[in-house]
Amino acid sequence: MISWPLLRYLLVSYTRSNRYFGPIAFMVISVLILYSYKPNPIMDSYAVTSTLLFIGCAWLGTSFLNHDQGRQNVLLILHNGSALKFYATQYTALLLISSLISLATVAYPLVTGMFAEPVGLTRLLVALAAHILLSGLGAGVSLFFQPGWIENQGRAAGFMLILIVLSIAGISIADLLPKGIHLLAYLLPPVSLMIDTLMHADQRGVLQSTYILLFTFGYTAVLLAIYLKASLAKDAAELIRKAG
Repeated sequence: MISWPLLRYLLVSYTRSNRYFGPIAFMVISVLILYSYKPNPIMDSYAVTSTLLFIGCAWLGTSFLNHDQGRQNVLLILHNGSALKFYATQYTALLLISSLISLATVAYPLVTGMFAEPVGLTRLLVALAAHILLSGLGAGVSLFFQPGWIENQGRAAGFMLILIVLSIAGISIADLLPKGIHLLAYLLPPVSLMIDTLMHADQRGVLQSTYILLFTFGYTAVLLAIYLKASLAKDAAELIRKAG
């Protein structure tokens, strides 16, 4: 389903556009500010940086998907012979970028000695998985706010910002809602669940952390499946409209 030549093309095209500077700078500066003093609590710090990556990769996703204003999309789809392959490769490129950023973000405080105690393998793996999953979730959220879906990008940015805020406050929102409908808050991207899990990882153990990690992975997979199906249906409807 993935086209490797297309993946290379998208990455090269994006880096040449310089549109990556804003979101990358936001993430780098935020992490540097967080670790501007030491020692730092391990999992609390990772909870903050994984949230920053969720926000930053949502921003990065919108800039990536719009870096050439969609001028080449039709040609690339025709060249690859499959719209599904094109959309899947787009998200794979985003996931690759976000995973590299996640690896650097998790490694930075270890290399620079920002923690007061050894991290340990279990906490390191949970933190790394959380960063990759939340950054991938942020990229997944951005798919629905690209120009092909919402032409007014000022409005799209506003809607996405609202969703980001609600996602971070998900558990608090659930506590405020009446009992009958409080579970509706869990339809939001599970950012607050991941934050809570990281902050209490030492008390709750590996099993519960793994459950939340798997839930976040499943949520992102469903989000991607919905996007792919809707995009293909949208393209088919557009072709029928033009033919008619």
